[in-house]
Amino acid sequence: MFRSFKLDLKDLIECQLRRKQARSRLWYNPFVVFLYTCLLHIVERCRYAKYVDLFTVKTPDAVVIWNGNKLPNKTVVIAAKSLKIKVFYFENGLLPGTTSLDPQGINYAASFTREPNFYLNFDPLDKHSFVTPELIPREQHKKRAEFGAVKLPEHYIFVPFQVPHDTQMASFSPWIKSMEMLYDSVIQAVEALGDPDLKVVFKEHPSWHVHYTSLYNKNNLGVFANCNETQELIQNAKAVVTVNSTVGLESLLLSKKVITVGQSCYNLDKLVLHASEQAELLQCLVDIQQGWELDLHLRDKFFSYLKHVYSIEGRWQDCSKVHAKSVEDRLLEVDAFSQSQKENNGQYSNLPMAARAHK
Repeated sequence: MFRSFKLDLKDLIECQLRRKQARSRLWYNPFVVFLYTCLLHIVERCRYAKYVDLFTVKTPDAVVIWNGNKLPNKTVVIAAKSLKIKVFYFENGLLPGTTSLDPQGINYAASFTREPNFYLNFDPLDKHSFVTPELIPREQHKKRAEFGAVKLPEHYIFVPFQVPHDTQMASFSPWIKSMEMLYDSVIQAVEALGDPDLKVVFKEHPSWHVHYTSLYNKNNLGVFANCNETQELIQNAKAVVTVNSTVGLESLLLSKKVITVGQSCYNLDKLVLHASEQAELLQCLVDIQQGWELDLHLRDKFFSYLKHVYSIEGRWQDCSKVHAKSVEDRLLEVDAFSQSQKENNGQYSNLPMAARAHK
């Protein structure tokens, strides 16, 4: 128990507060924040002590956790790592019909390299071919209002909103802190671009019940297409701007140019453009106007690696025999991904891409 008093909970508490504040303005109240912070300090230190004791007694070879960035699981991870116990992170797969099971983390923290040459040197595509999977539409939250499909502008940038309290936003979005900020940043960049024919089409996340009605008519450059199919919005767009959504991956699958404004597992040079501040977002749009192209060969190699090496085959919800075998091989570290990690240890690392992919 004594070691729990030395535990640094600053990052854990800040991340949890960001997730709470994305749900309600109540969590900006200083008194509420103070009480909640005090409570977390007590509860999570007790939880940490509990799991340190449990792992000390049970001595597991590994701990398997869902996501790992949310409470209470984040504290469990800290306890396991303090005892040098290996942790595996489960999550929904990056590709349709797959699951992620990673020894380092999920989303931006995933352990596959961001070095393009690694994928360009991957096995020939005739050995590990990749066929674009069918994109699965997301189910609408039961509290979402019904909207009719809108007529799309002839020229537009597509911007998918994300669930604001999700760990993709709370943990991996150091610049864009809200959907309102995402809206304002993209509108500002398009206005500065000076193209009178270019519009911005936004779509609220189907799984998030809140409607951003204050933004619907805020600027005549912005159009909300909440009931248009996401695939249609991607295919007809000049480019897609996303924080780090899986819509970015879907857009790459459909050969669309993507700009990320957050930390993303697919932030690879020549695969996407990346902006870590407002001026860079404008420059990314300028680069697209001037003819920047997605490297389709790199795209195919990257997705081939995700499909045939990194991903666990099958959805965890279905748990077929093939899926269970893939999970077993990953946990035992005898699958192709685990072997690849061992072979390239020290040669490639999970490093963020340069400030902008167009440099």
